[in-house]
Amino acid sequence: MRLETAQLRLHTGIGDRMPDPGPALLDRVEKLPGLHRVALGRNLTGSWGAGDYTLDLQFTTDSSGAQADAAGLAAALDGIATVDHVAYRAIAGGMRASQLRDGVWRTLMFRVRADAPPWQVHALEHDLLRMPAYMPGIRNWQLARVVSPGTWTHVWQQEFTGTGDLLGEYLMHPFHWGRVDRWFDPEFPEWTVEAISHAFCPLATSLIASHNPDEETAP
Repeated sequence: MRLETAQLRLHTGIGDRMPDPGPALLDRVEKLPGLHRVALGRNLTGSWGAGDYTLDLQFTTDSSGAQADAAGLAAALDGIATVDHVAYRAIAGGMRASQLRDGVWRTLMFRVRADAPPWQVHALEHDLLRMPAYMPGIRNWQLARVVSPGTWTHVWQQEFTGTGDLLGEYLMHPFHWGRVDRWFDPEFPEWTVEAISHAFCPLATSLIASHNPDEETAP
């Protein structure tokens, strides 16, 4: 299974001049060879360093050609200004709610510093994966390493029942500020992450469950 995600940014003011490009984008992307599932969500207020839409793709085969086609189709659509696209491979995750419906999908793409030692990157990954043990509002989660060239090195994804669990418990939790934030803050000696893209959008059904259809775990 090949996994990909992209942040799609609309041209400024497109909402006043042209129809929503979402349906046209889905129509084209759904024709990609080997596509298993596609999800497109309009990013909600509070997303930062991201686009206007989050696009997620699952392919049944590991096809680099399909990856290029997906980015090209998005870029060619009227109204799409930029496409920030990655292919990634999950390294760990878990599920509490494989049947989650009408939730919230959060995607954090980030880049670790090129000079960060491997032990530091592994410690960062370990702390991210510890978060669900402290935050029951994280219903499903997945940490991945990017396998395509480009800006980002990792993708950290979570599913919530609502925005309150993300904007409240997750972002404000003491474990977040006391343990995880040090990897993202240049004022800390442990500073490891030099850039992020934080996006969240509506989620119809669990994407993480479809990545791992036969697995349900608890932290």
